[in-house]
Amino acid sequence: MGFFNFAKKKKDDNQVDDSKKDGMMDKMDSMLENFDDSKLSRKERWALKLFKKMPQAKREEAMRKMMNPQNILKEKDKILKQLNESVKAGQMTKQEAAQLKSQLGLR
Repeated sequence: MGFFNFAKKKKDDNQVDDSKKDGMMDKMDSMLENFDDSKLSRKERWALKLFKKMPQAKREEAMRKMMNPQNILKEKDKILKQLNESVKAGQMTKQEAAQLKSQLGLR
């Protein structure tokens, strides 16, 4: 911001028209709002805060990279372990875990 731009209104990158949002990112935004970060480490809370502040386009790009099938298969063991632990902890049902595995192709 330059010296003479102090009166101009800042452009908020987090505000995106509702017509541009798709269903997946709407769900992601609602999940991020309702996420309990009390059990996260300081670094994880910091990373989550940065992710929430990212512009919508960068968040979508990051999600595309994370959900790449090659990355999913590379981390298959970790994902399956986390799914099994969440079922044991009662965070999700067996049916939800099975549906998630089939969506990610981890059978």
